[in-house]
Amino acid sequence: MIPCPTKIDRSVIINKFFFFVLALAGLALLAACGGAPPATGWSGAALDQNSLYYGGGDAKIIALDPATGAKKWSYPQDKNLISVYGTPVVENGTLYVGGYDGVFRALNANSGTLRWQFPVEPNPAALGPVVPTALVANNTIYFGDNNNKFYALDAANGSKKWEFSAKDKIWSSAAFDKGTVYFGSLDHNLYALDAATGAKKWNYDASSLIAGTPLIANGTLYFGAQSKFVALDAATGKLKWEFKSDNQNEWIWSKPTWRNDAVYFGTLAGKVYALNASTGSVVWSQSLSSNAEIRSAIVVEGDIGYFGATDQYVYAIDLNNGALKWKIQLQGPVYASPTLQAGILYLPIQGHNMYALNAADGSRKWCFDANSGQLCGN
Repeated sequence: MIPCPTKIDRSVIINKFFFFVLALAGLALLAACGGAPPATGWSGAALDQNSLYYGGGDAKIIALDPATGAKKWSYPQDKNLISVYGTPVVENGTLYVGGYDGVFRALNANSGTLRWQFPVEPNPAALGPVVPTALVANNTIYFGDNNNKFYALDAANGSKKWEFSAKDKIWSSAAFDKGTVYFGSLDHNLYALDAATGAKKWNYDASSLIAGTPLIANGTLYFGAQSKFVALDAATGKLKWEFKSDNQNEWIWSKPTWRNDAVYFGTLAGKVYALNASTGSVVWSQSLSSNAEIRSAIVVEGDIGYFGATDQYVYAIDLNNGALKWKIQLQGPVYASPTLQAGILYLPIQGHNMYALNAADGSRKWCFDANSGQLCGN
């Protein structure tokens, strides 16, 4: 059975962010007890040469034509996956994705048929609900679950290569560099493991929950830990510098982005930062007028950064100074990071719609409504 939370971080103020943590944990409890929590999640989009893939608001995996938004297939047909938080990963014709139903799946990317699943028979003791996006490297799938475990599976058949036990849930997606996988946990630690064996190389106690995905650039590991942003030496785990917000509600969940010796990220208090990547000093910061939560990574093309927020807007900003280039309102909050390809931004909203927007001005190219399985009306 899925364990209930047994401890509360004393540094967390009882606010909407803490209630969100409890709500997400409660989804697993409802599922374990036979309840029917509403389908939700914040999966982003993955693209290959033929299709766009994402976890819809109906907790199914959906494949669309990226040029037109026409539906190709959805999986499964007879049920849903409770929730899909991680973005599908497509590699060599196979789509890899974990569900909140406690099953990790590999699908045929062309047809949506199941290639394999882990575990073969769903078992909460073998695999808990999966929140993070999987990492695919060297024919191995890496991901964590809500049972405090981090797994390495064979990409070809789903057999388990190894597992590692943390001390709390793992919502952080992993990063890979030079034979090492890095991920954070709600137990406050950033872990570095040998990618081949799962042996721990080092861990860093950030003294704060780590829910977001780390970034590696030029031998430095960057990540958010509640209201702190941390830079470590990737080889040793030694602290290089730490930035701490004065606002305890300014949690950092978005994956950082690196560009021209600056790192960019948004916060759950609706603020965007650019920090000097070498020193951690603030280059600039800008606040959204709505103070909406930013869980989206800032996706970069040239001097422009793109991201979504829970105020239902998608933003394009000048990365030199944070100035707004354009913003466009959609029909629901945006939790996922945009996917940018050939001048088009692809991103789903919380609910059912997937949008394709022109990166130049935010104008809509198409919109797909997963609720109806058709293109959105005007």
